Amino acid sequence: MVKISFLTMKGSLPFSKDTVMTTHTGIVVLGVLWLVFWLGPAFSTFLVDPRWGHNFALPLTFITVGISYHFRMISCQLAALIAAFLMVPGLLAFWPWYIASLIAVTLLIVVLILYGIERGRKTELLQPNRRLKSWLKLHLMTFAYIGLAHIPLTFFLVRWSNFESFADYLPMEHSVPITIFNAMLIILVVLAIMERFVTKVGRFEVTKVGFVWSMLMIMIPLLTVNFIFE
Repeated sequence: MVKISFLTMKGSLPFSKDTVMTTHTGIVVLGVLWLVFWLGPAFSTFLVDPRWGHNFALPLTFITVGISYHFRMISCQLAALIAAFLMVPGLLAFWPWYIASLIAVTLLIVVLILYGIERGRKTELLQPNRRLKSWLKLHLMTFAYIGLAHIPLTFFLVRWSNFESFADYLPMEHSVPITIFNAMLIILVVLAIMERFVTKVGRFEVTKVGFVWSMLMIMIPLLTVNFIFE
């Protein structure tokens, strides 16, 4: 297998299919393509009804969470955790899309700045005691993924049957593609958490299954849109 080296804070690490085809990378790609879709083909929908603007904040948060896993620094992962849970008020229509987007882009920038600072240091910015440090390294991203799980949880358990209560800042999202996406996101979160503790389930590598699943989350809803409107 051909490997390419790239610099990180701790030196150089192998860049290969095994390090790229992970659930965490899939979350980054999913966020980027989701954002591109709403800045491109779906932008006219936003212009007609700005309440769809929450589709800028959510993919930015996906990117923040996904890259923070790869940065592997407590400061970055803590910021990702905050970003994931700060989606919840927006999903419950506590504030409009532009505030949610401002929060999301700010925290993404914070993560990138922290990474830039951390790369030039021999030790991490945050240095708790050894036991707490080990606990944070193990669990911060798990909690960040639980934060992402609030997207489908609020969709199905809160907004689905009571969408009128959130109509000031959120549109009704009962379409088949959006419903499929949210259902698939539940499984993606489970795979992302499993990947941290389980390598294989039977013959299947959890990392590769998670990456493929995240790609299917892009393709299946889009295919559903085309099928419905043909």
